[in-house]
Amino acid sequence: MHRKADKSLSLAQQHALQRLDEVEKEKRQPYRKRKEPFKSRSIMMAIILMFIVGMMMMRLFNS
Repeated sequence: MHRKADKSLSLAQQHALQRLDEVEKEKRQPYRKRKEPFKSRSIMMAIILMFIVGMMMMRLFNS
């Protein structure tokens, strides 16, 4: 902590200042995009979406 911890500060204020220092340190670092793992849930959602759109198209052209 680069700010001096004063004895007159409450515990909550000391914690807030410490957290502020951590956030400022994180902000100084360059942004790194995290690689997200490929989720099977997204595949299932895509399949369900295609199925629903297919059913709608079949109903539209069969009428």
